[in-house]
Amino acid sequence: MRLIVPAAPGAGQDILGRILAQKLELLWQQPVVVENRAGAGGTLGTDLIAKAPKDGYTLGVVNSSSLAISPVLMPNVAYDPLKDFAPLGLGASNDCALAVKFDSPFRSVADVVAAAKAQPGMLTWASAGSGSSTHMAGELFRMTAGVDIVHVPYRGSPAAITDTLGGQVNMTFNTINAVLPSVMSGQMRALATTGQTRDPLLPDVPSFAEAGYPAYEASGWLGFVAPAGTPPEIVRSVSRAIQQITESEAFRKAIITAGMRPQSSSAQAFGDFMQVEIARWATVVRKSGAKLD
Repeated sequence: MRLIVPAAPGAGQDILGRILAQKLELLWQQPVVVENRAGAGGTLGTDLIAKAPKDGYTLGVVNSSSLAISPVLMPNVAYDPLKDFAPLGLGASNDCALAVKFDSPFRSVADVVAAAKAQPGMLTWASAGSGSSTHMAGELFRMTAGVDIVHVPYRGSPAAITDTLGGQVNMTFNTINAVLPSVMSGQMRALATTGQTRDPLLPDVPSFAEAGYPAYEASGWLGFVAPAGTPPEIVRSVSRAIQQITESEAFRKAIITAGMRPQSSSAQAFGDFMQVEIARWATVVRKSGAKLD
């Protein structure tokens, strides 16, 4: 078995993929080889999944960026997110946080909004890259709050956090597992998280809904797919195995330890979820005017 991960080792997709591969090996008693194919914001590896042999021996880890955001934001994506994949199931979600340097004058979302409205276009926010879930979290905030804050994309979370700590940018939207070490050490202050409820890793930090924006929700998600055209009986069998694993307590503990929220679903439920998410983020991209910076 081959599991394609469209991300570098250590990324959320990679962690999720390796946890699943280990559990599938135990369940099936056969090797599951993780193949990292990073590049082009995850679209390179995702396209490789779409074009892989449809024999059930190649699976892939996908996320909200590669399936719901990049195909709208990037005109040259070679795959169709709804036609080229057979959904297998959800695996995890990862909330983002709006975070600032520890000595920032901003102590709440209201502080950021007030400053942004007083000085349109003067504040900056860093993301982990154009087309990422962190980029869309910031764009949705900008649109929801009606503020003009300048997006500064970086090549990954570490660089965005480093420049936020160095004062080169005013704030960052980044995944919670990325900002958590800086928050816990006191170097950063998290102002709000992007899930519908408080994140268990930052229980003292309000969600954006609690901070005055009840319609705001911007969680990234990760799931498993096979190439479209994989025989239905294989899709059903693999999906059942994945759901059995993702519902286990061992899997849930491993995902929480990795700084994500464990998720589980049937193939059908994941397919329905993908359709809703793709339509939702397409609307956000269009209305916000988000572009590849």
